[in-house]
Amino acid sequence: MELGLYSFAENTPDALNGNALQSPAERLRDLLEEIELADQLGLDFYGLGEHHRPDYVASAPVTVLAAAAART
Repeated sequence: MELGLYSFAENTPDALNGNALQSPAERLRDLLEEIELADQLGLDFYGLGEHHRPDYVASAPVTVLAAAAART
């Protein structure tokens, strides 16, 4: 059995931040940190879905995963 995480890299309002959205750059930076932490914790995979809407920041998940691979 493998354990991992999966995300669509949604950029939803943050209730702790007055319901403000992160910038896409901030959300991608946080996403890369999440993937790096998942690797450090020993998870087997991190899946990333593809969406082409403004509320999702990963329209090219292969590119994001390539950036994450350079950090893990």
